[in-house]
Order: sequence, then C-alpha cells, then structure tokens
Amino acid sequence: MLLAKFYCKDKEMSEKKKNAYHSVSGPTVAADIEKTQINKFHTKGGTGFAAEEANALNDRLRGHKVDQVGTGNKLNGADRVVDGFSIQTKYFDSARATVNSAFDNQGNYRYSGQLLEVPSDQYEECLKLMRKKIEAGKVPGMEDPNEAETIVKKGDVSYKQAKNIAKAGNIDSLIFDMKSQCVTSSYAFAISFSVNFAKMKWDGKNTEEALKDSVSMALQSGAASFVTGIAAAQILRTRTAAVGVVFMRDGVKAVAQTEIGKGAVERVAQASLGKAVYGAAATNHVAKLLRTNVVTSAVTTVVISAPDFYRAAFSGSISWAQFAKNLTVNGAGVAGGAGGWMAGAAGGAALGSAIPLVGTAVGGVVGGILGALAGGTAASAASKYILDGLIEDDAKEMIRLLPGCLQPLATDYMLSEPETKELAETLKTRVDASFLRDMYKSSSRKSFVYDAFEPACEDIIKKRPKISLPAPSQVQSLLSKIEEEVIAQEVLAT
Repeated sequence: MLLAKFYCKDKEMSEKKKNAYHSVSGPTVAADIEKTQINKFHTKGGTGFAAEEANALNDRLRGHKVDQVGTGNKLNGADRVVDGFSIQTKYFDSARATVNSAFDNQGNYRYSGQLLEVPSDQYEECLKLMRKKIEAGKVPGMEDPNEAETIVKKGDVSYKQAKNIAKAGNIDSLIFDMKSQCVTSSYAFAISFSVNFAKMKWDGKNTEEALKDSVSMALQSGAASFVTGIAAAQILRTRTAAVGVVFMRDGVKAVAQTEIGKGAVERVAQASLGKAVYGAAATNHVAKLLRTNVVTSAVTTVVISAPDFYRAAFSGSISWAQFAKNLTVNGAGVAGGAGGWMAGAAGGAALGSAIPLVGTAVGGVVGGILGALAGGTAASAASKYILDGLIEDDAKEMIRLLPGCLQPLATDYMLSEPETKELAETLKTRVDASFLRDMYKSSSRKSFVYDAFEPACEDIIKKRPKISLPAPSQVQSLLSKIEEEVIAQEVLAT
C-alpha cells in the first residue's frame, strides 16, 4: 500500500524541472552573433572589421547610442554613428597606411564630416601625418594643422589587438567575446525569467515558488548563454565555418526559387536584422544564420548536457545509457527550437509589419521566441517518447527498486498502516532527482535507502503510546479459563 501510493508519484518525483529557455538559447545567440560582422573576420580586411566591432562594443558598454550604418557599404559612408557623430574606422599595419587609406586618388580627404578612428598604438603618429595633410590643403574646410585633433579619434584597441580579435584562440578575441556575451546573456536572463515564470504559473504553482525557481533557471540560462556565445563565436572565426555558408547558401537559394520560399527567406532575414532585406542580401544572411544556428545548437547541447556528462563520467550518479538519452532529448529540443525560431520569426515579422506600432523587428523577436518554445517542446517530447520505449530512465528504475529496499524497514520497525502512511509523506518530500542519483551510484542501494529513512522510522515510533503489560494474575486467570474450555470440549467429544 505504501509502495503503491508512492509509485503513482513516479513522474512527479523522478523528472527534473525543465528549463523552457533551453530551446530558445541557441537561436537567440545565433541571431545576436549574426548582427555582428564576424563572418568578415577571416577575409583580407578582417582586422578592420574586427576593429569596428570592438570599438562599437566599447561605445555601447560606456552607454553611448551606437548605429553601425557601415554594414550598408555606402560609398564613403560612415562605419558607425555614435551619439550623432559619424565615425570612419581605419586599421592598417602602419600609421602612414592607416592615414593614407582615408584619402582618394587625388590625395584629398574623402570622409568629410566624419571622425577618422585609428589604432590606439598609432594615434600620435597619425596626428602628425594628419597635420601635414592639413598643411598641404588636402583636408577640405581645414587650414590649421592643430585641427587634426578634432578629426583623428583614438580607437579603443591597437592594431595588434584588432588583428587578434579577428582570429580564434587568443586572449584578445576571448576578452572581446566575453564582453560581447555579457550583453547577450543579460537578455537571456530576462527572457528566461519571463518564460519560465509564466510557464510555472500556468502549471499551477504559487507566485513565491514560481519566482524562486524562475530566478534560479534564469541564472542558469544566463551562464549557459554566456558560455555558448563565446564558444560559438570562436568556432565561427575559422575558415571551416566560413565554408559552411557556401553549402547553406545553395540550400537557401533552392528554397528561394519559389515565391513562397522567397518570401519566407526575406521574412526570416528581416526578423533577424530588424530591417527590410531582399534578394541576394536576404539569401546570404539566412545562409549565414542557418550555419550559425548549426554551430550554436551543437554548442548549446554540449553546454546544457555537461552536468549529465559529469554525473556519468565522474560521480557515477547516472548511467551512460541515461546520459545518451538525455543528450539526444536535449539535442532534439535545441534543434527543434532553432527550426521553430525560424518559422516563428518569419511569421512574427510578417504579422508585425501588418500591425501598426508593432513592426517587423518586434514581431520577429516575439514570433521567434514563441516558435522556438513550441518547436523545442514538441521535438523534446517526441524524442523522449521514442526513447522511453528503448531506454528506461535511471530514476524510474530506482523508484521501481524502492519497494524491495523499503520493506526491511517496515518489517524491522513493525510499522502499522497509519505509520506506513506517515512514512509515505516523508518519502514525498525526500525522494527527488538528487536522491535518486545518489541511490543509483550507491554500491548497496538497499543499505542506502535503509540508512536514509531509518531516522524517519525512529521518529515515527517515538510517537507510539507507552504500553503497560497486564498483571501476572490477569494473564494467569485468562490461561485458566482457556484450560477449562479445552477440558470441557474434550469431555463433550468423548
């Protein structure tokens, strides 16, 4: 009876609380990375693009309003506008090459009204060269050489640092990625908290419990997003990752050959970038986004599965079969989330563009999150359903073994039915995922369960009322009565 009642709590106690944000994490990180110029870091001018991103990031971290308008590749246009000031970034291996790159074939300054941002280690030399350019009349509107300081801006990183940022596997690029992901992971905390809090309230939890659990999950999400973003950004700097875009582009082009497919590709691109993108530009962006999603999905799966790997490889609290099952379910959920984000973002962007005050960007973000949640949940459920028929969860196995482990306790302590019910209540509060993992890795599971609940049994029997034995005369009187009854029955029988 105790064990039958306990077993019906199987699912409730054996499954860990699921973080709904896991399916959103990968595509969210991918979308943020694709808003940068990381895909150009491996090109010939990669150092300059890396410098643009590094200096723009530092401006944002200082609280300035930054608009990176240079991604539109307008001739002689600014790379970014910071608090209304237009900035042109030039990073070459020498101060002379840096300054000369800002002048046209006739030797005239070609970025009128823009500040010239140069490597921090070349700043003083660049000032001297700009003064000479002004003296020679090569800077329209300027005659005083001292005005060079009003046009030359010292960048936040040196040429060497920018060169390192463009490459993977060095301190400078890791620091840049860490700073960048600090921003992204703060968004992850907010989104994760909102999503999980709403989900728990819908599941019937009270506000205090939902608040506590959703904050805990949000912290986990922020940390996972931080690590995922850094690892993915490092991988995307490699030429191998760049080759992946070529394969993705062929697939996207095939989809875009139909009107429906073309519209879907353009909507996904618009949702990702927050602005209208068409034709080849949309195709190229979606190809890069798909490639990045593959990388971030793989990294996200590894990151969220790391605790299970530790439990299987080092603590021995779960089996390798359980690890493989969890890894598969996690991977399916993340992949489903990426696909759901694409579909949801495209649909949300289309809906947002049709509704006043909403817009493509907001519609794409909301649609992407909802799509990722739906896709990730469906994919996880489907994969778990299939694997449940092939591999039994460790937790379910442990719960199945609990009856045999608890029986010696009930026998040794001679528990009554009411006392058994009281022990069952204790089990409900004590047996959770952590307990079942400890039980799994125990060398003697019967002893583990016995030792775990023996104190509870001792507390239960302490509540028993004291029993006083009857007087010997009472016992003797009863025995005499029984003896007389037996003799009378024998007489009647004869």
